[in-house]
Amino acid sequence: MNSVSSQDFFGNFSALSDLKTKAQKDPETALKEVAQKFEAIFINMLLKNMRAGNESIGSGLFSSAQTKQYQDMMDSQMSQTLAKTGGIGISDALIRQYEGKGSVSAPSHDDTSLLHRVSQQDLVRVQALAHKASTEFVQAVQKEVAEKASIDSAKSNLAGVAVSDVTKPSAQSVAFDSPESFVKALWPHAQQAAEKLGVNPKAILAQAALETGWGKYPIAKEDGSASFNLFGIKADSRWQGDRAVVNTLEYRDGIAKREKAAFRAYDSFSQSFNDYADFLSASDRYKDALESGDDASNFAASLQKGGYATDPKYSDKINHILSSKWFESL
Repeated sequence: MNSVSSQDFFGNFSALSDLKTKAQKDPETALKEVAQKFEAIFINMLLKNMRAGNESIGSGLFSSAQTKQYQDMMDSQMSQTLAKTGGIGISDALIRQYEGKGSVSAPSHDDTSLLHRVSQQDLVRVQALAHKASTEFVQAVQKEVAEKASIDSAKSNLAGVAVSDVTKPSAQSVAFDSPESFVKALWPHAQQAAEKLGVNPKAILAQAALETGWGKYPIAKEDGSASFNLFGIKADSRWQGDRAVVNTLEYRDGIAKREKAAFRAYDSFSQSFNDYADFLSASDRYKDALESGDDASNFAASLQKGGYATDPKYSDKINHILSSKWFESL
């Protein structure tokens, strides 16, 4: 099995920063590395967009937030490896363009070339460049498929498709691409819910981060539309609203088992927070949690004690998120 160096590991977030410095000091030496890094990010974004397209088809038997998270990690590492071992030709094309060896003329002194822009940007902006390029590529392919499907649909005589069903956002379209964006967007909602419950809003947001993988893996309905369910609240007999039936990982007698379950579905994240507050308030099982006050760690422990989740390490995972850098400034 081939080993992966620290520089090639997808989780090495300092590598691009180091490369940025090298590119500024010695552009010629860093040229190949800059091109490979950009190609790796492009490939990763391409894989992500292709997998997102498959979400609309439906989830597999073993699909869950956990498996998607590991799949995302695997894609990131595979992208690094592919770019390092030849890639799909993007890095070579970029190098030829930059050095003036291809059909495109070399950039002038006043030009701002693609590689120059890459070397001057931080990781978030580089990802945005690659995401835009890969998204346009995938959308071009999807457009052809959509046009054919539209023609076939027009020819068919199917009825009963409500306009509201067509306009519902997909789960992928409401997913967050980073912990920063997740925290920034949902922190106000967590504060409102915490005010109703009288608890620390950090504990609520940390639980939502755990349940959805920082918003990257939201629960989707069978048609691929968003459920906006941030807290994994299941749709039992008390729930009269919409549902999302998906595969989930439950722990029975300490053993993880794959099960199919129905979860509550909402029209917005705001509704999810409101229902979460009502859900805790209506159950005596979470009385201790609601008496935790500002103690976020005790809130998490009381939730687990009350049977909120079957994962034996549920509160430990919430505490780990609470200690992350994204919660330090809250």
